[in-house]
Amino acid sequence: MSPTKKKTIAIIGGGASGIFASIRCAEIAKEKDIDVNICVFEATTSFLRKVRISGGGRCNVTHHLFDIKDFSLKYPRGQKELLSPLQKFHASNTIEWFENRGVALKHESDGRMFPITNNSETIIDCFLKETHKHKVKLQNKTNVTAINKLQNGKIALSINKDESFIADSVLIATGSKPLGYDLAKSLGHSITEIAPSLFTFKIADPVLENLSGTSFTNATLTLNIENAKPFAETGALLITHWGLSGPALLKLSAWAAREMMHADYKAKIIVNWLSIENLSDAENLLKDIKNSNTKTSIGNAYPKALTKRFWLQLLVKCSISKEKNWSEISKNELNQIIENLIHCELSILGKSRFKEEFVECGGVDLKEINLKTMESKICSGLFFSGEVMDIDGITGGFNFQSAWTSGWIAGGNMALLERVTTDQEADPRIQ
Repeated sequence: MSPTKKKTIAIIGGGASGIFASIRCAEIAKEKDIDVNICVFEATTSFLRKVRISGGGRCNVTHHLFDIKDFSLKYPRGQKELLSPLQKFHASNTIEWFENRGVALKHESDGRMFPITNNSETIIDCFLKETHKHKVKLQNKTNVTAINKLQNGKIALSINKDESFIADSVLIATGSKPLGYDLAKSLGHSITEIAPSLFTFKIADPVLENLSGTSFTNATLTLNIENAKPFAETGALLITHWGLSGPALLKLSAWAAREMMHADYKAKIIVNWLSIENLSDAENLLKDIKNSNTKTSIGNAYPKALTKRFWLQLLVKCSISKEKNWSEISKNELNQIIENLIHCELSILGKSRFKEEFVECGGVDLKEINLKTMESKICSGLFFSGEVMDIDGITGGFNFQSAWTSGWIAGGNMALLERVTTDQEADPRIQ
């Protein structure tokens, strides 16, 4: 009687992509009648931490955009390389995957998709239920300190202080943690330049004073960085107590991630608060207000799309008294208002991050990964998924979709990898 063939799979990182890959690996193994031992190693105390906090605790699972080419354009790094993987597992597949497991998703007006419960625990519970069903071993507080390719083709992980784990294939799904980059480098991979992405801007300017929480549904932003091309974005904008945030600004930060880092996060941003396309339209808007409110103080008659508090701060920036009647406003003063309404230049003093809810650009060089399988071109049996690779998207569910797509492909191919072990080799733990 021949020994039973087994595969031992190690996944480093218990986040979105690692857990999703473990489930896909187990499903394919079951479908193909392959005996697998799947272990997910997480250094911290809990799994799926970023899933829990993303989207303000609601989990922005994916984006309601189903044209794959348009979808790929939402990635400042990796847009061309993702085209093929997205053909295999895209946003529509994500929706179907969750619905088949009892989790319905909804989309909001901006295209972001959330569980209908508006609770990230719904997504976490689904994942944990699936890992339990497929007997995936989840091990927290487990630090992988080193990785080595063995002569017999297997891969050895050094765990904590005195433990080893021998696997037929290994997935590095460590997100933006330096550990993942170090492990990849130790096996011959190169890491592209790492820089923060999806950050907010620190700005101190009279037009923003005491306006934290004020939002604009459709502002146009132009970012001017020394020695770099301008970056532009349109969308929702939010004033915070430290400066500016909101979807439009976060998208801008993603596209300009490396350029902003090189400039030490010092730059100029021009804000068109109302996305008025040209000077004459802005002029006509204010002249209509002036002609209809000649005896009204300028502080009490203003564009409907703006809040009164913001309008008053705009007047402060223009050094115009709110007590003045519209009839007293000179052409020069009107021009100042127009300038600050559609071409308001602000100085960026630095960046701010959202605690743990952030993204890094950069990672394992995509030229060194077979994106059809997510397997390393340098070390057979080594796979990558998620943010450890040089792929990052703008805000709106695109980074999670990249995690699901790459995890789905990596997990399936790890299960199907030809390398197998026998019963005599099956216990991977060496004390």
